[in-house]
Amino acid sequence: MVKIAAVLGVAALLVLAVPGYSPAFRCGSGLVTIGDKTGKVLIECGPPTFKEAAGAKTKGKSTKTERGKGKGKTTGQKTYQESSRKVERWFYNCGEHDFIYVLTFAGGVLEKEETEGYGKGRSDCQGRR
Repeated sequence: MVKIAAVLGVAALLVLAVPGYSPAFRCGSGLVTIGDKTGKVLIECGPPTFKEAAGAKTKGKSTKTERGKGKGKTTGQKTYQESSRKVERWFYNCGEHDFIYVLTFAGGVLEKEETEGYGKGRSDCQGRR
């Protein structure tokens, strides 16, 4: 019983010691992560191989105001606020021995990093020049 508790204790420590996964894109000596702005990505990685507009992300929020006090409350007006952020996808072709990386920005902030198959030809992922 003591051996099982010791093994479980060591396993729990190992799980807690592993840092959380945070997607990052390395381009040359530069490194960008989720939450970075487009300016930092351009400085660290240079211009992308290709950019595409991917539409806009829209968020909406309803609010309701109340008037009066106590039991005699009356309901005020309902309002709806909407905000929109431009979405762009930047493609970096990292060459025939690596992948094509796609960085998705919403409102100028990196939200997602993914791959889209193998790259072709020379690498555009050299970082700062």
